[in-house]
Amino acid sequence: MDDMKRGRLAIPDFQRSFVWDPADTQKLLVSIVARYPAGTLLFWEQKTPQIRRRSFEGFDGTQLKESATLVLDGQQRLTSIFQALTGTGPQRFFVDLKLLGSLDSDSPGLLDASRLDDVIVYREINARSLRKRPPVNTAEEIRQSLFPLSLIESDRIEEWLDVMEEAIDGENWKAIRSEVRELVRKYLRPIGNYRFPVVELPEATPLDAVCRIFETLNRTGVKLSVFELLAARFWPAGVDLRRDWERVQHKHPILATFEVDAYYLLQAVSLRATVEKFKGTRGNKSASAQRSDVLELTPAEFEKHWDQVALGAARALTFLRDECGVLAPKWLPYSMMLVPLSAVWHEVETKRSAQSGVALQKIRRFFWCSVFSRNYDQGGNSQAGKDFMDLTSWLNDGERIPEAVEGFTFTGEVLDSARTNLQALYKGVMALTLSSGARDFHSGSTLTPEKILEESIDAHHIFPKKYLEETGDPGNPELILNRALIDKRTNQSIGKRAPSEYLSTMEEALGEEEVSGILQSHLLPGDHNSQLRNDNYAAFLFTRKALVVKAIESVTGESTP
Repeated sequence: MDDMKRGRLAIPDFQRSFVWDPADTQKLLVSIVARYPAGTLLFWEQKTPQIRRRSFEGFDGTQLKESATLVLDGQQRLTSIFQALTGTGPQRFFVDLKLLGSLDSDSPGLLDASRLDDVIVYREINARSLRKRPPVNTAEEIRQSLFPLSLIESDRIEEWLDVMEEAIDGENWKAIRSEVRELVRKYLRPIGNYRFPVVELPEATPLDAVCRIFETLNRTGVKLSVFELLAARFWPAGVDLRRDWERVQHKHPILATFEVDAYYLLQAVSLRATVEKFKGTRGNKSASAQRSDVLELTPAEFEKHWDQVALGAARALTFLRDECGVLAPKWLPYSMMLVPLSAVWHEVETKRSAQSGVALQKIRRFFWCSVFSRNYDQGGNSQAGKDFMDLTSWLNDGERIPEAVEGFTFTGEVLDSARTNLQALYKGVMALTLSSGARDFHSGSTLTPEKILEESIDAHHIFPKKYLEETGDPGNPELILNRALIDKRTNQSIGKRAPSEYLSTMEEALGEEEVSGILQSHLLPGDHNSQLRNDNYAAFLFTRKALVVKAIESVTGESTP
């Protein structure tokens, strides 16, 4: 606690903030009073600052020493103990002396933790109820038999006991004071001497090793993100990763719109840096987007590639939105595909007009082939590295072609049983309908990102689930083929009605020809005698599959059995 006050202990910047609630602190204090083990502390020696750090909760940082030892595991425990024993923070912690005395008199030895649960209590400073607030003064604490734990650290116990004569009515105050003094000696003074086992890592321990050790010991905590780790590591070199991330988001708003994780951009930087580092050497190393490779990035490599990769991500997302139907973040089949696209986009940017058009057609085909071959379902990091290398070659008319394009395989029968839990395929089909010019069921206008947001447009059942249940149809209502992008008002109007019924209602408002056009825009059978209008679910699925397969063949350039 003295080291915390004097700035000799600090928190690495990648650590989460203090998040324990008072109940957590109460449980820890019970363990300490009972002399139980309460875990190990993990420290990292820092004679010279290697990563960004901050003070403990409640300290302004002005006392922080440059050589402060970093607490990798134990921040929550140390902060909660400090606040409880110094009377800081939003709660005040007390020992219920009346209850402790009663329990102690019934026990021949020290009380175990199971019997101390209700002995440690806390009061909220800003509680609305007066009963839940701390006592207003020492006399009131004594009358309520609440001993402040903050007295242990300040060593003002005797001062507190001296007030007893005034606070307690009757002549037995001396006996009570003697009993309290014994309880304090037996249970509370030892808190100050409580010992945590400490593991201290030497200063030379690599950052990646530090992080892995931290996560092993702190499994219940929030896993450290690579972004946080690099932000801490780059700081001594004068690189503010958080500021740079905010800057590129401001410069390219589509990154924020699509809720892009900064880690994807760091992976793209790693792809480019890895290739560049080993270019021209024997047995060129493949590009890698693995966590360990990203953590090896240097500040110089980051600064060299960051802005170009951020631009690439923004241009790639704009292309996917405008040309591939990914009108909203929800309909991006694989976020991981942004990694190779962001890293390779400069190859598109540097080409002349005609060549640029060819390159964009290749990017489009790569996207759709990857989606419908489900090439990113497993091993996304490795796939991203391989695709980056292959795309770089393909866009420059080299021999290598992305495997999703060269070996594309998709059979229509996959759709016969594909449910919405196959998220990438599901999103791919919805994006496919949007890229085909899907129109609003309510107004007939072409769907746009703005309209999707304004009209609460989402993928809903074409044959309502309740309708199929009530008619006894054995077909699975959760198939991808039974979904279309429908606005909230229309979906509420559909309810559990048969398709023939709600389509008739639509035709009364929009006309038969208009409704047919809307259905066709969603890759749905639109003719008046279709299975959709005849409420034949099985036949509808067969027809719609044919329409979706035809659209897949169009965007991939490959025939689909």
